Amino acid sequence: MKHGQLCQNWSIMPLMPLSSLASAIVSSIVSAILDAPAETPQPPQSVSMPAGMRSFPAGVQAGTLQAAPAMGQVVINGKSFPAAPGLQVRNEANLIVLPSMLMGSNFPVLYQMDLGGINVWRIWILSPAEVTALQSR
Repeated sequence: MKHGQLCQNWSIMPLMPLSSLASAIVSSIVSAILDAPAETPQPPQSVSMPAGMRSFPAGVQAGTLQAAPAMGQVVINGKSFPAAPGLQVRNEANLIVLPSMLMGSNFPVLYQMDLGGINVWRIWILSPAEVTALQSR
């Protein structure tokens, strides 16, 4: 049977074998992957709190939430930020709450911006004990 003709199981034989150039490329890619040093990813540092309190991810900022997020905007420390589409607000008990459930104003918070640094995408409302612990740091 010649290359490019149908085999008895209806598959087509390849027209030409794998060239030596393609073989060398594949071989060099495989050896580069195998020879690469194994890097252990370092976990991001979190904000340390006393025992029994929540820990927070690196990159959080402290502020005062002026009012419940509304109309796609979050006002922290008097500055308006766009709310990320998946904005997550956690209360003092670390439960996720809807922004409309927040009553009152001037909540002490830690907040985190999205990867682009434009939208607020995580807000943690702090308990009085957490506020005291952060102020003592």
